[in-house]
Amino acid sequence: MTVIYITVIGQVCFFFGLSLPREKFKENRFPYKSYAWEKDGKFYNIFGVKKWKSHVPDMSMISNKLFPKRLNRQISSDDVDRLVKESCVAELIHYLLCVFSVGIYNIWKGKIGILFATLYILIGNVPYIIIQRYNRPNFISLRNRLKLREERQENG
Repeated sequence: MTVIYITVIGQVCFFFGLSLPREKFKENRFPYKSYAWEKDGKFYNIFGVKKWKSHVPDMSMISNKLFPKRLNRQISSDDVDRLVKESCVAELIHYLLCVFSVGIYNIWKGKIGILFATLYILIGNVPYIIIQRYNRPNFISLRNRLKLREERQENG
């Protein structure tokens, strides 16, 4: 029953995320803003994020409805801006999945329910939130550099 619950909330949240208007997401505002203590994502290096982030399942590799994280062509500032917005959406969805994990406790009462819900949060969602918070400052920096380059090319 727990697997069915996790699958259903995952699918509902996935389709909810697809429906969200990307222009409403502001990477420089709460909760997506990178805070001083995060040191533009460098804080997450204490978890070794650089080593394992490319080894976790990525929905953009599974679904053609998502913007791919790995682009095989020359990228523009607009492409990277879309990655920034997608990282905000992904972070929101994983926060929602953490909240909905409380439902696991309704399936498995007591300590076992708390254990399963906690594991689902810590293994199934927190790593993805960390990845978004690690990547987003780098995406923003890349986007800004590309914008400057594009502006210079336009102005000759």
